[in-house]
Amino acid sequence: MYMWQPTKTNKKNTVAGQRFLWRVWGNFYARHLIVAVSVVALALLAVNLWLTIYTRHGQTFALPNFTGLSLADAQRLAKAKRLRLEVIDSVFIAGRVRGSVIEQNPKPEVRVKDNRTVFLTINAMSAKKVSVPSVVGLSLRQAKATIELQGLEVGQLTFSYDIAPGNVIGQLYRGRQVKPNEQLEFGSKINLIIGKNYGSEHTALPQLGGLPLPLARSHIIEASLNVGLVKYDESVKTLADSLNAKVYAQHPAVTDRKTLLEVGSPVNIYLTVNAARLGE
Repeated sequence: MYMWQPTKTNKKNTVAGQRFLWRVWGNFYARHLIVAVSVVALALLAVNLWLTIYTRHGQTFALPNFTGLSLADAQRLAKAKRLRLEVIDSVFIAGRVRGSVIEQNPKPEVRVKDNRTVFLTINAMSAKKVSVPSVVGLSLRQAKATIELQGLEVGQLTFSYDIAPGNVIGQLYRGRQVKPNEQLEFGSKINLIIGKNYGSEHTALPQLGGLPLPLARSHIIEASLNVGLVKYDESVKTLADSLNAKVYAQHPAVTDRKTLLEVGSPVNIYLTVNAARLGE
């Protein structure tokens, strides 16, 4: 078997190279320059390694959805995910769980790293008080506008025979007569008693397809009807989905001809965020 053997030329080159390196290293200035460059290179390497470990370079994960959770549950989830939470604002939205997360920044599913701070807006534990306006004697449309301007909502409508059909003849809160200027929580629902003529009275059913829930409710009430069942389909999974959902079906449905219902009848609405179901 052939084995490589160093030639005289190779030996001379090796020896010459070693002598050159020793002469360079023996030079005071060259030696210190080499040491300085080596120290800087090692320092840069160490810093880069530390930054890679500290920032967990490339290690990101999808931010969880905190909306709808209580603050305590949100904090537990954040701890498990090695995130930090900071409450920056509170609002009051009627119908939402008090103390629950309303909004977060960054949004859910944004890619983040450990120790990222997530800023939260929560639903206030208590609502401010507002004065109940007097809407007796007003038309339904006027009463609705007055109540909503005060920060309240119209609840259920009932109809009773009266000499002033179409006008409000009573206002109730949780089954009792509510007095003007009485203090109620912001967003409370005021139920109205509306006068009507003797005999059946009918109203046109509005077309609700494609409307968000608040606007659909408004159309139903303004038509002298009541909101019945409100149901979300399987595409609505989060609080954010419920806010963005739109009506894809209603019962009764509007036919080609004008559909008439007796005043006070319930209208069921079905909502989705599925664009295909909405025909978008």
